[in-house]
Amino acid sequence: MDTQDIIEKYDPEDFPSRIAFARFLAANHPEKTTKGWEMHLINSEYQNSVPYTYDEEDDTYYLMFGEVAHTLDGDEHKSILHDYTSGVKVADIAGKNNKTLDFIHRWRRTFGITRSSSPITTNEIITSSEDEIASAIISRKMYASQIKAAKKERAALADAAERWMNLDREVLTHMRGNLVKAPKTVPRLKLKKTSRPYALVVCPTDFHWGKHGWVDEVGETYNFEEARKRLFEKTQSLIERIPVSPEKIFVGAGSDWFHVDNDAGTTTKGTPQDMCGSPAEILVTGCRLAREHIDLLRQVAPVEIVMMAGNHDRHSTIALMMYLSAAYEDVEDVTIAISPNNRRYITYGDTLLGFTHGDGLSRKTNMAGLMAVEAREQWGLTAHKVWFHGHLHHQRLTEGDGCLIVQMPSLAGHDRYHARSGYTTSTAGLAAYLIDKEEGYIGSLFAPVTHED
Repeated sequence: MDTQDIIEKYDPEDFPSRIAFARFLAANHPEKTTKGWEMHLINSEYQNSVPYTYDEEDDTYYLMFGEVAHTLDGDEHKSILHDYTSGVKVADIAGKNNKTLDFIHRWRRTFGITRSSSPITTNEIITSSEDEIASAIISRKMYASQIKAAKKERAALADAAERWMNLDREVLTHMRGNLVKAPKTVPRLKLKKTSRPYALVVCPTDFHWGKHGWVDEVGETYNFEEARKRLFEKTQSLIERIPVSPEKIFVGAGSDWFHVDNDAGTTTKGTPQDMCGSPAEILVTGCRLAREHIDLLRQVAPVEIVMMAGNHDRHSTIALMMYLSAAYEDVEDVTIAISPNNRRYITYGDTLLGFTHGDGLSRKTNMAGLMAVEAREQWGLTAHKVWFHGHLHHQRLTEGDGCLIVQMPSLAGHDRYHARSGYTTSTAGLAAYLIDKEEGYIGSLFAPVTHED
């Protein structure tokens, strides 16, 4: 293949400059240097620049490419111009018009056409009114916009496909091998029964599984081993303090359960994090750990899982939701609602419960108003309203507009970000909230993480 044939394989409009095109050619066709290719490109730009002739009566263009004569009728010329200035690929233009790639490239140089050229031929400008020209330009620009939009959509689909393949290769293969169906039954603890039914709300929010904290740097150790220890020891501590047997347990799952959200090891927004394992390891082991934790709570009462997507793990929470749904598919005492909604509303007795991670909210946010609008039917049918959220890693209880807002604590230890920012004053721990079926919120239990732990 000679030099010109190589050049004609590509569309120079796909490159930001002549030198960029030359560098590309040198990388893919190293028989010439970048400088050598640049000189050939310059010569190529002047090649076949013989003026065309146009027969107005026949609406036909006569072109001479080297020693070969070509004819091009007006409609073909308009079609090629239309498509080329709309961003259609040269190969597609050639195929549509039964032309060679070489022909399209030489046509472009002969007429001095670029991607940004006017989509209207010179003859059209001469023979058409201003309104007709304006209408044609608008029509063809709209077409060009559609072409560009389609290109972006294809690119987005290709990117999504690549991401899925990476996820399938790096994560889902491991998850499939680690999906262990939960036992259909577990031994139930013998707790004192009560004539007043109530529910427990247990949300290990902001657990940050996979976070790494080095004691010499941040004042405490936090890793897989320490996180697991805190989760089960503090859950067991709460269970031992439960006064009487609850009717059910609401478990908030997700809500920054995972420390990172992708294979790059960043939060959902892309902030890099200190990790004690690979992203795949964090996701796979974290899903399994969540099931083990729920199996422990099942020994107390039936469990209803409420998914709460966090700012660290918005997408991973969806994976967790699907994992738990599969694990408990045939289990009667565990229910899970499949929904990616950031805010969830559940009615228990005479109380409307709201669950959300809490990112994006502030003290100025009218939580009661939000609940009243988004769950208006349930709002009107209940006497008590309670919001549960995490995100800020410390406990806080406020009340306003007829709604109790419970800000839940975190079990997680510190990493460099928290230590350097001074976010080390809150007491880590796990809380359980008691919701009477008739009277609503009646109190809470708290199992703190202490230095002795």
